[in-house]
Amino acid sequence: MRYHGPLLHLMTEVLERGRGGVPPFIQAVLRLGLTDLLLLETPPHAAVSSTVNLLGTRSASRYRGMVNAVLRRADREREDFLEILRRQPVIPHWLAERWRTNWGEAALGAFDQLAREEAPLDLCLIDESARSAAALSGEDATALPTGQVRLQRGLTSFQDSLEGKAGGWWVQDFGAHLPIAALGDLQGKTAIDLCAAPGGKTLQLARAGAEVTAVDSSGPRLERLNENLARTGLRAAVKKIDVLKYNHKPVDLVVLDAPCSASGTFRKNPEAPWLRSPVSLLEHRATQARMLDHALALVKPGGTLLYIVCSLEPEEGEAQVEDFLGRQNGVALDPFEADALAGLPAALTPSGTLRILPSYYAESGGVDGFFAARFRVGSMPEQP
Repeated sequence: MRYHGPLLHLMTEVLERGRGGVPPFIQAVLRLGLTDLLLLETPPHAAVSSTVNLLGTRSASRYRGMVNAVLRRADREREDFLEILRRQPVIPHWLAERWRTNWGEAALGAFDQLAREEAPLDLCLIDESARSAAALSGEDATALPTGQVRLQRGLTSFQDSLEGKAGGWWVQDFGAHLPIAALGDLQGKTAIDLCAAPGGKTLQLARAGAEVTAVDSSGPRLERLNENLARTGLRAAVKKIDVLKYNHKPVDLVVLDAPCSASGTFRKNPEAPWLRSPVSLLEHRATQARMLDHALALVKPGGTLLYIVCSLEPEEGEAQVEDFLGRQNGVALDPFEADALAGLPAALTPSGTLRILPSYYAESGGVDGFFAARFRVGSMPEQP
């Protein structure tokens, strides 16, 4: 999936009549074969034979010769084929054009490079001793400015280590960790985490000393949240309910990590850009607005509302904040402070919100893209 777009372009160039006359299933088989041969560097004989053997049905067998010929040509002209893949952007053209306009050519180039590589794994660890042990457990582990640890070796290897078996950890990207880390002291605060599963921010709030209620409508994702709580020994009340139907007496802090385009997570989810279109990219905007209004009613006077989306789209971030402030009284933007943004001061916008781009920290594998805004509630808002 990381090379889905370049592979489509490659087939258009090397097939005699382009892709138009080739059935979708045959195109899919050919993409698998080209991936096997060129990107995974499977021995040519094995890559060609295993791919051709997928075309065993009567309707597909007539394409065996064509697929065999294309793959053998790819093996002979390997460097030319690889150059075609390198030249083509891995981000869909329509989305790349949006990001070029919004974030500039240099950032887009960094996005494209990061999307070609498997993202490292960021871990939060319960205590300093575990953090130090993990950071020293191998040359592929580095400490992050947030106190997290970044691993290049993947989760399975870590889970099998002594630190992993101890259980005092959870997976959370550097970018996802930063908004709550920037809130400051949360000891003794009451907090509600809306759209909480699989629980990274719930665990972060609980470790910081907050009394947390985690709310989500997804049973399977809440199972992961409960597993994380059990493994780490952290505590939170867990509620399975639609966020828009959840009511609770007002609390000090409400965190809303709203459903969104997820366009900031393409490093870890390379299929995500291909599951969106210009029509569907911003389909969650109305839901985000309703959730913001509902979340506001759960915050006590003087309390804090934190809005987060893992999106690179201003319509889901900056514009959503502007609309929210325009329709709600008694709430104001509470700017983040640069000295609270460990390692990513460039994420602070002139208005005091956070705009975390994947190109930040690119030399060490980048971060997931996020937008976050902190609001201070003045008077009690009306129930929507």
